[in-house]
Amino acid sequence: MTDPVLVDTSAWVAFFRGEEPACARVVELVGAGRAVRCGPVELELRQGLRRPEASAVLDLWSALPEVAVDGLDFASAGDLLRKLRAQGRAIPSMDGLIATLALRHDAALLTLDRHFDGIEGLRLDTLPG
Repeated sequence: MTDPVLVDTSAWVAFFRGEEPACARVVELVGAGRAVRCGPVELELRQGLRRPEASAVLDLWSALPEVAVDGLDFASAGDLLRKLRAQGRAIPSMDGLIATLALRHDAALLTLDRHFDGIEGLRLDTLPG
C-alpha cells in the first residue's frame, strides 16, 4: 500500500459522529484505499460502541487492511513511553502502542489527540481546513 494512514480512535469517533473536518478526511482516506486499522484502535472503538451502531461500524472496520501487532511492538512502545516520560510527557499506554505501530509500518497517523505531537519520527496526517 502506498502512503498508508493509521486512523486513530479519536478520528473514527469524529467520523461516526459526522464531525468535520475529520469526517471528510476519513472518507477521503478510505476511498483512496489508504486507511489502515490496528488492534489497539479496535479495542478502544469496541468498548464505546452502542448496540444499534455496532454492526455497521464493524462491517466498515473489517474491510480495511490491518497493521498487525507483533510482540516486539510492546517492547518498542514501552521504550517510547519511557523516553517520553523522561522528557516530562506522559501519554496513555495504548496511544504509545498505536504510535509505535504507525512508526513500524511507516504509516502516518490521523488523530485529533494533541499528545501525539512531537513524537520523534511519527508523521501526523493533517486535517483539511
